[in-house]
Amino acid sequence: MSQRPLRSVPVYGWLFAATPPFGLTAGIAAAFEGGERVWWPVSRAWAAGILRTAGIDDIEVRGVEKLEGLGHCVLMSNHQSHLDPPLIIRSSSRPISFLAKIELFRFPGFGWALRRLGHIPVDRRQRESAFASIEKAAEEVAEGRAVLVFPEGTRGTEADLLPFKKGGFVLAIKSGAPIVPIGIGGTRTVYPPGWWVTGRGGRVAMVVGDPIPTDGVTLEDKDALMAEVRERISQLRDEARRIAGFD
Repeated sequence: MSQRPLRSVPVYGWLFAATPPFGLTAGIAAAFEGGERVWWPVSRAWAAGILRTAGIDDIEVRGVEKLEGLGHCVLMSNHQSHLDPPLIIRSSSRPISFLAKIELFRFPGFGWALRRLGHIPVDRRQRESAFASIEKAAEEVAEGRAVLVFPEGTRGTEADLLPFKKGGFVLAIKSGAPIVPIGIGGTRTVYPPGWWVTGRGGRVAMVVGDPIPTDGVTLEDKDALMAEVRERISQLRDEARRIAGFD
């Protein structure tokens, strides 16, 4: 076995060993009023463990204070690596729900915990089901929640953003929530695509931008909104890459 596969063993060791007890604890806590005071710190500890075992020894986060006191919002970030969700979870003191592909909810135990914690499954292969998930998410966001969406839909490259999916923008418009753009840099170098492949470890960065309001925006305006958010995320991604030392 080569050294590259060996370097990924701690990551998957942590996932397989830590996810069941962390997920069970968080899921049980979520059943009680005020349970976010337990399940979100537990989620952050789980995420921090993933980042440590991936070899990340330096994390720079800027602008995350913009999430505090914001009320309902839809977070949108570029997506380059499996480390992006743990990085966002670890970096926010505010609980965040995820709009995530339904396949993740089919893992025994892990899927149960995701549902208990309010994360929302989306079956992108079934149009009607996907729209129903967006409608459900819009209702929950309107009640004051923060939901994270990766508008590219899957992991992209560092060279450019993939075309954006419309679902997250429909969610923001229907809920009347501002969109908070986020740029992430360095995670693809640290942990590129591939089950056994890790990078060289090192520094990553996350930059949270100013909220983009959706008040008065209609579904007919979503293309213009998508273009504005895409440009802002691209700028924040480039800034995060400079901070992480990859530009």
